[in-house]
Amino acid sequence: MKINYIIIDDEPIVHNLIEKFSSELSYLKLVGNCYTAIEAVPLLKEQKVDLIFLDIKMPKITGFDFLKTLQNPPKVVIVSAYKEYALESYEYAITDYLLKPFDFERFFKSIQKVMDQIQNSSNSGSRPDESIFIKDEKKHHKVSLNDITYVEAYGNYSVVHLKEGKIFSQMKISDLENLLPKNDFSRIHRSYLISHKAITLLSASEVQLGEKTLPIGRVYKKNLDVIVKGR
Repeated sequence: MKINYIIIDDEPIVHNLIEKFSSELSYLKLVGNCYTAIEAVPLLKEQKVDLIFLDIKMPKITGFDFLKTLQNPPKVVIVSAYKEYALESYEYAITDYLLKPFDFERFFKSIQKVMDQIQNSSNSGSRPDESIFIKDEKKHHKVSLNDITYVEAYGNYSVVHLKEGKIFSQMKISDLENLLPKNDFSRIHRSYLISHKAITLLSASEVQLGEKTLPIGRVYKKNLDVIVKGR
């Protein structure tokens, strides 16, 4: 397994340290050094990036604000000298929080977490061509799982929201919940079932799917652990 990573931090010494530790792990490949979050924008579009080492307090735009702009972020390890941001950082579904200064042992544990999440996603994720049939009033629509962003309950019916368009289905949300793979979709509310891949921001009370924000029901909070840890 090869992991392409970038570093986004305004301190050169941090870049040097991460590169030094990464050189001990042959499966890590540096594809870019960024000293502001803005520098990373074109890099993420041009390169395949599996992991971001991200500082929080940086000039122009903070690490948290940068994460809010990412539609489908890679794995993220926060690298910060401020432990008070650790709890807030997990609202962004990060993989780990490295507190500066850190040693190789602590760095290696972070990489193991990243590898575990990538491996779990690879084993349990839906195949690109995997699809289901969704019934409306007269037809059965073949829909790729990758195109589904979320399902909304509509009385005894459902609205299946896609990347482009939506389908009004005669199927109940509970029927679709049983049909969709649980490693890729989770019920977060009695009225909402979401695709993990569509999540751009996650907190204790709501989920953001691009520009759409959905509430998390109290009895469904246990599903957050499945979403964050990918298990």
